[in-house]
Amino acid sequence: MEINYRVHVTPDRAFVKVSNKASYLNCEPLRKFFEEQTKSGQKRFIIDFKTCTSMDSTFLGILVSVALKIRSNQDGGSMVLLNLTGRNLETLCNLGIHQITEVSSEKINDLEQLENLAQKPTESSVQSDTVYKAHKALMNLNDKNLKVFSDVVNYLEQKKEE
Repeated sequence: MEINYRVHVTPDRAFVKVSNKASYLNCEPLRKFFEEQTKSGQKRFIIDFKTCTSMDSTFLGILVSVALKIRSNQDGGSMVLLNLTGRNLETLCNLGIHQITEVSSEKINDLEQLENLAQKPTESSVQSDTVYKAHKALMNLNDKNLKVFSDVVNYLEQKKEE
C-alpha cells in the first residue's frame, strides 16, 4: 500500500511530508493526526509538499480547518507549507489558502525521523463526513470559494439527510 503521509512530532512542532496524491481517498488518517495534535496543544505545523504530485479539495479543506483552528488559538499558532510549486501552488493561491498559512521554502533538518502515518480502510460514512467538513471549510474561507463549493456542500447535505 502506498504511504502518502509521513510525520514527526516534537514538543514545538508537528512535521508532515506529503507524497504522491493527497486526496479524499487517503486523507482520513491525516485528518485524525491533525485532530489529535491540536487537542494535545500542538500549535505549529510544517507540511512539506516536495514529493506531492496533486491535492484535491478535500485535502485542502482539511488544511484550511486546521489552519483556522490554530490561528484562532489565543497562544498563537502557524501552519507553514513548504516546497509548493506548479499546479499545487497555483491551486492553493486560487483558493486563498496562502492568506491563512505561510508558504515557504525553508529547509528542515529532522526529516530522517519521519514515521509513516498508517493507512487504514475507513468507513464510507466517516469518509463522506470528512469530505463534507473539508468542503464546508473551503466554502467559508472566502466569497469566491463560497460560489465554487456551495453545490458540493449542498449535494453532500442532501446525501446526509437521505
